[in-house]
Amino acid sequence: MAFCPNCGATLPAATSHCPQCNAPVANDQPIHYSTGGMIAWSIITLLLCTIPGIVALVQTCSINSCSTHAEQEKKLSSAKTWNIVGTVLGILSIIGSIGQALAQSL
Repeated sequence: MAFCPNCGATLPAATSHCPQCNAPVANDQPIHYSTGGMIAWSIITLLLCTIPGIVALVQTCSINSCSTHAEQEKKLSSAKTWNIVGTVLGILSIIGSIGQALAQSL
């Protein structure tokens, strides 16, 4: 989610002006992203599957330090990809561990 650099209002995707204060928002200008949900997902991914979780957390934490909006979008996309990969691997690992424990108990 992006916020207006002038008033802090939530910005819809691909907007040229803030709906709250009507300030122009350049597409190449960096926008402050609220990364709270992505950080939480990255931490969960870190707990499920360490390596992709670390990469996702680093990508998420560096989103607002980018110099252009395009760089921010690229980092956000990368963080989402790593979170998806890590979550799937973590769930598969848990399922495999449960299956192995069940097989040993038989």
